[in-house]
Amino acid sequence: MDKKKVRQKYFALKELRFSIAHLVLWALLSVAFFTYTAIEIGGKIERGPVYFIIVVIGYALIVIILTLIFTQRFLGPFERLKTELKLIRTGNHHRRFHVRTKDDFYLRSFITEVNKVLEGLEEISGSKEELHKKINSELSNIKTIIERKEISKEELTEAVISFNKRVEDLLRESTKNK
Repeated sequence: MDKKKVRQKYFALKELRFSIAHLVLWALLSVAFFTYTAIEIGGKIERGPVYFIIVVIGYALIVIILTLIFTQRFLGPFERLKTELKLIRTGNHHRRFHVRTKDDFYLRSFITEVNKVLEGLEEISGSKEELHKKINSELSNIKTIIERKEISKEELTEAVISFNKRVEDLLRESTKNK
């Protein structure tokens, strides 16, 4: 296999891998610390039902705390993203997603990519509105010609053909700029 493809495959999703490694590291460190503490406590008190309950409660607390912390880091930003998407759908195309320092690394890179897509969509939306204004202006010119009392069929045909050419030019112009 080509070295470049192997390297790309290995380093794909590096932010996600880093996030998962971060989670696993904290889990291992907290379990190791609690295990050491449980062994020390076990040396000082009798290993019976009380000791067993302390150990079970300790491990349960580790699981609960780590779950709360990491689900907040992974899932918390999605509520913000949902709210921002609703605002963007209502027409606030200038809005962008913001990254907090506590957000997960992978989510930060994802949000950066989504913001790039939003910039492209905003640009397209602006071009569409500008094109719409120009077409309306040309239609107003045709309307003015039609509203004149004495208009020949040739003049009207010429105005419509001119309008068609102008619209085609505008469309070509808008696709060149992208």
